[in-house]
Amino acid sequence: MATPFNITVVNVYAPTSDASREDIETFYDDLEGTILKTPKKDILIITGDWNAKVGDDNARWECAMGKYGYGKRNERGEQLLEFATSHNLFICNTAFQQKASRKWTWESPNGLHKNMIDLIFIQKR
Repeated sequence: MATPFNITVVNVYAPTSDASREDIETFYDDLEGTILKTPKKDILIITGDWNAKVGDDNARWECAMGKYGYGKRNERGEQLLEFATSHNLFICNTAFQQKASRKWTWESPNGLHKNMIDLIFIQKR
């Protein structure tokens, strides 16, 4: 018989680009508190709308993302990757090659802009 284990799933909705720096810092502080309260033996999954673009270049971020991201990274994406690295989190969306149409998770109303902002992280052991 297999040994049972717990899975902790956290769903987030990160502040949008209109949010103040203080609101964004509060979001990350609260999330960090949740991560630190999660028992180390639990499998931790964090998913949601991060309102950040991590892009497709993982050159400095192999520990936090695979080579199959989407688009160009923005400042919020850089901040998210720094956070992920400091908490041993990996973006599952970027681990496997997919058609471009399956990578983006948001499309502007006019269809001109597409971004990957909904991400699934798992904490590495």
